[in-house]
Amino acid sequence: MPNLDNFSSGGAPLTPLDIQRMEEESGQSQTLQLIPDQNYLRERADAMSTVETNIVELGTIFNKLAVMVGEHREMVERLEDNVDDANQNISLTFNTLTDTLNNLQSNRQLAMKLF
Repeated sequence: MPNLDNFSSGGAPLTPLDIQRMEEESGQSQTLQLIPDQNYLRERADAMSTVETNIVELGTIFNKLAVMVGEHREMVERLEDNVDDANQNISLTFNTLTDTLNNLQSNRQLAMKLF
């Protein structure tokens, strides 16, 4: 690295132009780089854009998944209601058949007593 004190004029601070001239005179090509490479910055910006796009896509996927879960919840609730209704119908049918059988048996006994 060149000695910066030799190029300063009367103790005044060096300008970027002075530093560039010093580097050119000493045969160095930009040993002090104050701004990162533009290609690197573009690559980082593209990577961040890709990450942002992926996050938005994931958000969309999770929203669709939430809708599907909600729809399935409704179907499961309807199915549960149908099963409960079927269970009640079976219980009522069983009770009705039991009552009918009891009535038939008592009618048969009555008919036997009469004849």
